[in-house]
Formats: sequence, structure tokens, C-alpha cells
Amino acid sequence: MKRITFLNMLIVSIVLLIAGCSNDANSEGDNGGGDKVELRMSIVAGTEEMPGWQGIVDAFNESQSDIHVKLERLPGSWDEYNQKMTAQIAAGDPPDIGRIGVAYMPMYSSKGQLEDLSPFVESLNKDDYFDSIFTEYTDGNIYGAPIGVYTMAMYYNKTLFDEAGIEYPPADWGEAWTWDQFKEAAEKMTQGSGANKQYGAYVGFNPERSIQYLWSNNGGLINEEMTESMVNTDESKEALTFLQSFIQSGISPTPAETETMPTDQLFKTGRLGMIAEGQWMMPSFAEIDSFEWGVAPIPRSTNGEAVTPNFIDKYVVYKGSDHVEEAWQAIEFFMSEEAENILVDHGLGGIPTLKSVAEERESDMFNPLNAEEKEVWFQSVDYSKEVPFTNNWQEVMNESMKKFDLVGLDELEADKAADELSPILEGLLQEANQ
Repeated sequence: MKRITFLNMLIVSIVLLIAGCSNDANSEGDNGGGDKVELRMSIVAGTEEMPGWQGIVDAFNESQSDIHVKLERLPGSWDEYNQKMTAQIAAGDPPDIGRIGVAYMPMYSSKGQLEDLSPFVESLNKDDYFDSIFTEYTDGNIYGAPIGVYTMAMYYNKTLFDEAGIEYPPADWGEAWTWDQFKEAAEKMTQGSGANKQYGAYVGFNPERSIQYLWSNNGGLINEEMTESMVNTDESKEALTFLQSFIQSGISPTPAETETMPTDQLFKTGRLGMIAEGQWMMPSFAEIDSFEWGVAPIPRSTNGEAVTPNFIDKYVVYKGSDHVEEAWQAIEFFMSEEAENILVDHGLGGIPTLKSVAEERESDMFNPLNAEEKEVWFQSVDYSKEVPFTNNWQEVMNESMKKFDLVGLDELEADKAADELSPILEGLLQEANQ
């Protein structure tokens, strides 16, 4: 009896050993196979965005016999993503590939945390892509490959325009729509008071959302070389004073008033006539079914030109990767027609970097806008400028908002805020350039 039990146990052990080997083999298959180079790709994204990002990764993996990419989603904000990346880099365990918001690129590159992709980027036919999407950083190297082009335009409530008898703004960036026309329309749409007040427009003072007004008046926050403050120039002060006049006239909600209901919700509920935002709001606003809405260019001053900021997030290879060439192969695929079409299918990536995809998929993008209004987004690329992000941009933002929040609350005059902020920015620029 003991002999039979021993034999049974032996047979069971052999079966389990065989099964274990089989599971190991299957596990290797799930991870791309034992002989494949395994790459980690880390991004920050909402759960609703993951089918698109996972889609391009799956398509790449299916095209490869030697490389397998594993996509890791880090939930949370960009700040949380940066904290986690900093910790992983410090621990010597960074992912191979990352997706980084353009505002944070100088921070990573200045610390030597990204691979220089210049040798790889040079192999691309840049004529296939929109101009100025391959950004060089302070030392002349290229640390990221473009994902897509995000710009900003003016979303407006057509129903409120109709009720106020206002002509729609032009859908052509080359046709002037002035600050005066913008403010006049906002004044006509503003009505009521208290919790149900209807505002004509929202003007925020966050530099990443208001820089276009300073630029359109030939001003700015800092210069393109990132060496001098521009916030206290006459042109910048005039733009900031113009924005503050919306607060003082009660035609824009203050920062305090938007704490109870965010500006995007004010627009979606029909209580806000106009708001300057990017293509990233299209999926949310596409859900609106209670009124008609559209997009128009950003209004300009009489002394300036139409302009909008662009935000081009980047694919990067983190320093410390043992497989830089393989990581570039993946990134190069992510920039291909196949991958960009997948992102378009899922409403991700902004305007595709490939001209051919942008042209061929125009009818599939930015719905439910009509053809003329879709063109506002496509034209915006030619009227866009890069925000001069420094390697200490978060500090620049924090110090700017300390002053601009007071302007938005009408507790500090715009020109005085600019004078007080300028020497602070000069100090931060000196630190950034050391």
C-alpha cells in the first residue's frame, strides 16, 4: 500500500512538473516569448484612453518577432507621473519608453534622464510630417519624438449667440476676430446673478491657457530664448489688463466662482458663452446635446496677429534603458500611419503628426463639428507657437499664479502684478540657465 502511494505521488509530481514547464512556456508567450527583447512603456492616461494606447502597442507587438512592449498605465496626474518616474529613475529601474507632457520635457532632459534620439530622428522623412514638431532642447539634442499636435481655439455656444443676436465669429484664422468683438459678444451673453448666472466668456490667467492673449498683442511671459521676463512689457500689461476687465465687468467668472463649478461644466450646462481650450476637450464637449456649439480662432488685438499655443507630447527613451535601438523601433512604429490611424479611431493624440493621416482622416476627426469648423483645428497648426517651457517650469507656474490669482480675484491690478512678478521670473530664469 505504501508502495502504491509512493508511485502515485511520484506520478503526480511528474505531472505537476510538466504542467509547470508548460505554464512557464505560456507565460513567456504572454510576455512576447523567451527570446524576445522585453520593453516597458509607461504612460499617464485615463482608463477611457487605454484602448487606443494599448491598440498601437498590440499592433507593434504583432508586427514583431524579436521585440515585445508591455504597456504600463500610471493613474493620476502628470505631477504624480513625474514623481513615480523620478523614483524609478533614482532606483535604477526606469521604463524603456515613456510618454511625457511637453511642459516637463526640459526638466527631464536637463537632468540627463533621456536618451538623445537625434541619430534616429534624422532617418525620418520630415517632409511627411507637419513643420516644427521635432523640438530641440537646450543642448541642441532631440530628446523626444512627437505624438500629436494639440492647439487651442475658442469654443462657443451657438445657441447663446443666436439668442443674443450675435454674428458667429469667423472660422478662418486669417480673418480678423478682434478683442473688441470678443468682449462685446461676451457682454451681450452675460445675464442673471447668483448661482444661475450666465457668463459671456471665461478668461483664466494660467499662463498655459492665457499666453495666446499676450502673444497676440506682441507680448509674452518670458522670451523665446528663456533668458528674460516679458510679463512687464507694455504689450503684456495691456493684454493682462484686457483680461482683467472681463472679471471687473462680471462677464467672466472669477477663480473663486469656478471652484463650485469648473469652467468645462459651466460650458456644458449652457451657462458659459465662450471658453478658450484645446482639442483635448472635444470628446467631453461632443456629449453636449442641449445646445449647438462650435469652435473659432482665438481673438487677436488690433496690433497683433492670430496665434495659439501648441502642446506636443513626446515619446521618449529613458536613460538607463538597455535596449535603446529596440525602443526606437517601437517609437518609429507609433509614428507610422497604422499607429496614428489607431489613435484617430479612438479620438487620441490631437492632430496627427503625419500630414497624410490628418488629410485622409479629416472627416473622422473632431466630430460633431461641421467641415468649416474642423478646418479651424487643422489651420491652427500653422498659427501655433511653442510655449517656452523652462527646466523649472513648475516653479515659474507657481510663482506666476500667486500673482495672477489675485488679478483674477480683482484684488491686484494687472499691471502692478506684472511689475511684481517680473523680477521673480528673472531670478527663476537665471537659475534655469545656470
